[in-house]
Order: sequence, then structure tokens, then C-alpha cells
Amino acid sequence: MEPWFDDVDDRPRDAAFVVESVLVDLQCADIDLNRHAASRAARIADAVALARRNPELYALSTDVDAVDLAERGAIFDIALRLKSSEDYVRGQLHVAEQAQAHLPMLWRNARDGFASMYLVSHAVGALLKVRAPAAASKAEREAEREAFRRIDEATAEWSLTCTPQLFLQRLRRLVDKLMPESPSGRHAKAVRDRRVVLDHRGEGMTWFGLLISTEEAVAAYQRADESAKKLQQDPNECRTRAQIRADLCSEWLRGIGTSTAVQTKVFITIPVQLLSGDADADANVALPEPQAELVGHGPIDPLTAKQILLDIGAFRRVIVDPIDSVILDMERRSRRATPAQKNWLILQHGTCARDGCTRLAQQSDIDHEIPWSQGGKTNIDELRPLCPRDHVNRHLTRAVYRSRPDRTVEVTTPTGHRTRPPTSAAPPF
Repeated sequence: MEPWFDDVDDRPRDAAFVVESVLVDLQCADIDLNRHAASRAARIADAVALARRNPELYALSTDVDAVDLAERGAIFDIALRLKSSEDYVRGQLHVAEQAQAHLPMLWRNARDGFASMYLVSHAVGALLKVRAPAAASKAEREAEREAFRRIDEATAEWSLTCTPQLFLQRLRRLVDKLMPESPSGRHAKAVRDRRVVLDHRGEGMTWFGLLISTEEAVAAYQRADESAKKLQQDPNECRTRAQIRADLCSEWLRGIGTSTAVQTKVFITIPVQLLSGDADADANVALPEPQAELVGHGPIDPLTAKQILLDIGAFRRVIVDPIDSVILDMERRSRRATPAQKNWLILQHGTCARDGCTRLAQQSDIDHEIPWSQGGKTNIDELRPLCPRDHVNRHLTRAVYRSRPDRTVEVTTPTGHRTRPPTSAAPPF
């Protein structure tokens, strides 16, 4: 190994010194990263604050909702520029504003690079738990300010000395002491946050999560486990108990065997070549490789596609050119799209048509490229699916939505930012 730091004679020139130097550089890089993240959040807050003070930049109207529309437009603009979601930008905005207002000591550590935004966000979340009610008395307001001060003082110190796990553990204990509500009251508030979450993991698999009360979760798991245990006694059963539990829960949630099972619609495109086995019948014709797709989510394997077709027993054919997409044109005299038009738009786009938006077309609004009130027609080539957020932004803010020939939607914000289409594969049709 070549000698390091020849000008320093009293330091060992061995591997330990080299590793120490690298780790010191790593610590410095981590501090820079924290400082940059805090600065980024602060700039988001500054940009939104400027938009609130100048609502005419984003909002079309000047009524009482103009400030809210300006905030919405600014968040949308920032999300497009950072290639992030609006929820992420709104979360960063909330953390920065709350930390600046109520956690000055911890925020100073973050701006100096000694506290991560991860820890700051958890401290801001703790503020919500000790906040006084809307109609609080003077004493309750004073207790709130004291709780904020203690959280700020403690977290500022812990951010310099504790690991993230220990930081969060101590923060939970402190919040338990400071919360004015009883444990039953806190549980009632937590129950209001119950929800369902989908987490797509690739390979055609997705986590389906429920945030529910502990007693309900334990009871549901026990029912699934006992049912799986009984099914596993069948000598012909080859699945593990974990697999049986997952299959049972899926069937129960989808209503298999009940009158409501057919009320849920899932769009799946299956090229006929996959079903006939003729995908490679003509090697001399350069056709795209046939692939089944769960619309709005991505491809699924051929075996699963065939099994789905066998399970449903009936399907609707949509014939398209294997090379060039066929445009479906349906002249309409009414404002609302027909179910057939909606289904075609779902199959054509899969997701919201706006560049970068991944919200499902099945859950989107049908938007007229030329507004119906301005003479627009309900033709299929003049319609596009926009998620509720984009639909509101399109009609109530100064963001300009323009359809390209391939039916993707470009957005130009009031500050001049213009979105670009993804460089990956085109829509399925």
C-alpha cells in the first residue's frame, strides 16, 4: 500500500487510518446531506409562501378560495419540477412550516446538518399529538406551548447524541407524558386513521395492508389461521398454511362465492397470441412480443392471464392492429362519456393521461380536451382520463393541459415548466 499523508509523521500509515479517513468523509457527507434536505424543504416552504402572497400567479379566480388554489398550484408546480408526488411536496411543506414555527432548536440543528429530516418529521408528528383542541382554554393553550418547548428542547439534544431508534423511543415516551388525553381518547383518535394500503412489490405481487384496531386485526388473523389449519388437514392440500391464509383472505375480500363478487371490475388485456399459443407463429413478421397486462399496474405472466380468463368464463373482445393502435371514434351529443368510451379510455391509457401521473384511469374523471361549455364534443379522440387532482388543476388553476397526438397530456405551469412524456414503452394500445 502506498503511504498516506506523508507530511504527518506521527500518524500510523495502515489500513485502520485509511478506513478512519473514509468514515470521517462519510460523516461529513451525511451532514451535507442533512443540510441539503433541510434547505430543500425550506425552499419549498418559501415558494409556497410567495404563491400565497401572490395568488393571481396560479389561481384563475380572485375569490376567497384563491389563496388555497394558489397553494395547490404551487405544490403541483414543485412536484412536476422535482419529479415527486404532490403528497410528498405537501408533506415536506408541512414539516418545514411546523418545525420553523414550533421547533426552532431542532430546526437549527437540521439546517446545520446535525438532524435528519426523518427525525424532524417525527418530531413534527409529535406536535400534533399534544396540540390543544380548537376551542381550548387559556390554560390548555399554555400547556400546549410548554409541551412544544419541551419537545423542541429534548429532540434538539437527542438529535446530536442518539441513534434514530433511540430518538424515536424517547420521543414516544415524552409524548405519552405530555399528551392531555387519556389512553382511551388517544385510541379513539387513532381509530379515525384506519385505512387500506396497497404496496406494489413487482413480479405481479402486491401487499394489501389494513390499519385497524388491534383486537379486530388479531381476530381476523385467528379466523384465517383456524380456517387454514382445517384446510391443511386435507391430504391433497399441498399449500403451506401461510399460503392458505393469504388465499382465504383474498377470496373473502373479493367476495368469492357471494352475490357481490361480480360487482368489482378489473381490466386485463390479454393478446390472443398468448391464448392460442401462436405468439411465434410467424417469425418473419416483426411484431411486438405479446404480453398480458393488468391495466394501470403493469404486465402479468401468461399463465396467470390464461387462468384469469378460465376463471371468469366470459370476456369482451377489443380488436386492435398489432403494430399501429386503432383509434376508436364515437360521436356523441351529450356531455357524459358512455360506459364503452370510458372502458376504452381505461384500456388505452391505464393511468391518468398526464405525464408522470400513476393514478388509475379507472378511478379518474373523463375530461374534454376542449371544454364542453366551449363547444367541445364527446368524441373518443377528444376525451382523456384525468385523476381528480389533475382535473381540478386543469379547470381552476392557470396550468395548461395539452394532449399530444399519442393522447398523452403535457402540462405547462404558470412559471414556464413543461412536462415531458416518459421514455419507456408506450401505452398498451
